[in-house]
Amino acid sequence: MIEEKELLAVERFPEITNDYQQNAIPQGNRNAFIVNSRLRASTADLMKAHLALMEKEVILPKQSDLFRLVKYHYYTMQSWHDQHTGWRIQRDASAIRLIRNPGAITPGYLYDRLKEPGDFACLTWILWYAENRQLSGRGNDQQFLLSQLAEQIQEQSASGPASERKFDFRKPADRYSVQRALQYLEDLGGLQLVDGQTRDWVEQTASADALYEFTDVVRSLIVALDPQLVTEVAGQLNNSLTKLEPAILVNRAGTSTLPLTRAWRTLLLGPALFRFDDPSAFAELLAHTEAIANELLEIFGWLLDIHRDYACIVRASGMTTGPVTSLTPFGTNDQIAMLLCKAIRDQVESGAWPSPDMYGCLHVTTEDMSDLFYSLRERYGENWGSEARNKSSRSLLNDVYRKMRQAGLLRGPDDVGNMLVLPTAARYTATYEKAGQETKEVAGVASQNGNSTRKKSSSSQETMVFTLPELGLDEG
Repeated sequence: MIEEKELLAVERFPEITNDYQQNAIPQGNRNAFIVNSRLRASTADLMKAHLALMEKEVILPKQSDLFRLVKYHYYTMQSWHDQHTGWRIQRDASAIRLIRNPGAITPGYLYDRLKEPGDFACLTWILWYAENRQLSGRGNDQQFLLSQLAEQIQEQSASGPASERKFDFRKPADRYSVQRALQYLEDLGGLQLVDGQTRDWVEQTASADALYEFTDVVRSLIVALDPQLVTEVAGQLNNSLTKLEPAILVNRAGTSTLPLTRAWRTLLLGPALFRFDDPSAFAELLAHTEAIANELLEIFGWLLDIHRDYACIVRASGMTTGPVTSLTPFGTNDQIAMLLCKAIRDQVESGAWPSPDMYGCLHVTTEDMSDLFYSLRERYGENWGSEARNKSSRSLLNDVYRKMRQAGLLRGPDDVGNMLVLPTAARYTATYEKAGQETKEVAGVASQNGNSTRKKSSSSQETMVFTLPELGLDEG
């Protein structure tokens, strides 16, 4: 006799029932198939929810299906983070966010519109302005003019310590900074443009202005901001004596989180967990390699790539990379960065540069890097885009440095011109090949091998070819 719960399953899966009836599959097998189908669907939904929470900074109600999915799996996901990362999922009617506490002060987060330190300073001042309106009793009226915001930021920044950034919105660069910060908040759902055009204000078109309105989402951003922690991290980053030192984050009590928790946090935030930064966390990762690799694959569908001096997450081709910056063959700065990685490797292998230290890091100077870049520009510069070709070498190299820092390949320079090339730079090798040359292709990530990608230059008949190394545990 079929029980009531089985009848419900039959009603929901009539096509499965008919198929079973035709093939006379025993009742026990039918039950197992239905259960397994439901488990697979539930597992796929849970992975989708985990990915959304990790890849998106804010999930809004207007993303209705995703919002409901994350809310449905909230307790399961919070339990997972309690066990592995210690992060908290903030949720209310206006937004869902994963509040991420880093284990190390390493770059890796990148929002394309935020490019300069002034952009981030403007973002912080806008959040201050929103909070100040709440405290002053104007919380019910969340609308404001861009000119009023700019006036407040300029006034408050002028009254701060001499070492802090002073804004003068008569300067185009400062106006562009506030525009990028506003666009970032707008993309997050923290504010919305009510009237006018920000661009007209930026370009100082007559008496142009723009009317904005804060949303409830901005409140959740303010609540998650820890000013004291930001101040401490800023002090650590600005200390010229420690710019090239390990970047482990120590909390106010003078202690840090558990090594395995730090390993999880740094892996998920990216771009990589370096043995140089946190030997104890790296040792815990090695001790739990199989368990962590299985968790990453089951929860996110990601692969764990471990080498002697670093570990990182590898996502499938075509999968979103979230906040982590990675190099691709499509941008000129990316191409130059990969060419530099190969040139650095060649310098070490030829003995022209000293070998890496015990952590796989290479100690170089700005003069070393400049000489290497000049030789690359002379050899390959015709393959680069017109914007890059028209830039001065110093300006272009600084752009490449920024890209390499964000991708976790380089740190520095410090005040005296020292730089640290990280072991992840060895992941990339790149060159240009002439049209018609044969290049051996290798298998993709799914087969556990490196991958090779070609990108034809728009200014010549040469094609860029770059290759990633094989995945797995590197014993070398």
